[in-house]
Amino acid sequence: MEMEAETRKRDRPREAVVPRRKKEITPAEQQWMALAAAEALAAREKAMAEEKDKPPTDFLAVQAAEFRESWTRLWSDHFGDFEDTTKIPPMRFTDNPAPPYTAFRDETLQIFSVKVAGVRQGLQWPLHVFGTVALRDAVDRNRNIIFNRKRDNCQTLTQEDPNLALTGPTRAVVMLRPVTFEVELTVRGNTESEDKDLSYLAVPLMHRSPFDSCLFISDYTSKLSTLEFTHAHLFYSVEATISVRVIGGSWHGYRCQFFACTASINQEVLLLDSGNEEVPVAGDGDIELSRKVASVEFEGKLKVFVKAWHGDNFFVKKEMVFTPKEAGRSHGILNVGFCKMKVTVAWSLISRDHNPTKSLV
Repeated sequence: MEMEAETRKRDRPREAVVPRRKKEITPAEQQWMALAAAEALAAREKAMAEEKDKPPTDFLAVQAAEFRESWTRLWSDHFGDFEDTTKIPPMRFTDNPAPPYTAFRDETLQIFSVKVAGVRQGLQWPLHVFGTVALRDAVDRNRNIIFNRKRDNCQTLTQEDPNLALTGPTRAVVMLRPVTFEVELTVRGNTESEDKDLSYLAVPLMHRSPFDSCLFISDYTSKLSTLEFTHAHLFYSVEATISVRVIGGSWHGYRCQFFACTASINQEVLLLDSGNEEVPVAGDGDIELSRKVASVEFEGKLKVFVKAWHGDNFFVKKEMVFTPKEAGRSHGILNVGFCKMKVTVAWSLISRDHNPTKSLV
């Protein structure tokens, strides 16, 4: 039976396989196909370019929102509202001795500059910018403001001068744990509905060098911009609060810039830039510096210097060098010819205690 079935299967006539006839493609169809292929390739290249150029905006925005939510959940009962600023003053131990085990020569974060390194998605220079830039350390978890402007007091940034005019920190920033760099910046439009979020982020700044003070440049890309943040991690440092008072002559008709820098980091902290205006001098002779607090390695040096202009012409540069102390004050004289100034540096150890009343002993 099996042999007969195999014989019948073998003897069954096979179906002839007839090759299909290839369809003729007309010249018009060829032209259409070539055009469609070119359009598809162009669309793919455009999509790839847009994807490559697309910043990680959503991730950073989500990260910032999550930071705000987690901060409120973890710390609001201890340190108040999310927008609260640090209650710890500078010069805590300049005149009063520090309680035992509460203040040290410590690791700090020195802030040099924050600038808008690039814009995107149709933004055009100049930019009228307002908002907040702050740092949060583990001492009290509150904002240590370095830039803060309302909508009716924007700073105008240009491509030639994209640096934010910093006004802080108000005390030394301690690097016990990662410091959070927090940004909420907006570009003002013709109306509030036309305002645009320039940058919204909250990112940790980590310990990066186990032994030596180092300079770092970090950049963060948000929806409309890239921010560049120049900072240093300083070891065994103390807090220096700088003040300047006119004791002879006058700044009338002159412009100036005041700077401070540490010996180990070749970078300047801009204390004051009078721009095209005369130097702001109070009635008692004090020059109103925009920034007053810097960190200095205890075994290093602090240099304070001034540059002066008359009209558009550079006039003079004078500087002086201070040796850091753990407490007390250092004094020196800056003489630029037409004006003599007394520079005072108030020194203090770095506090790790968030209770500001403990310094009053």
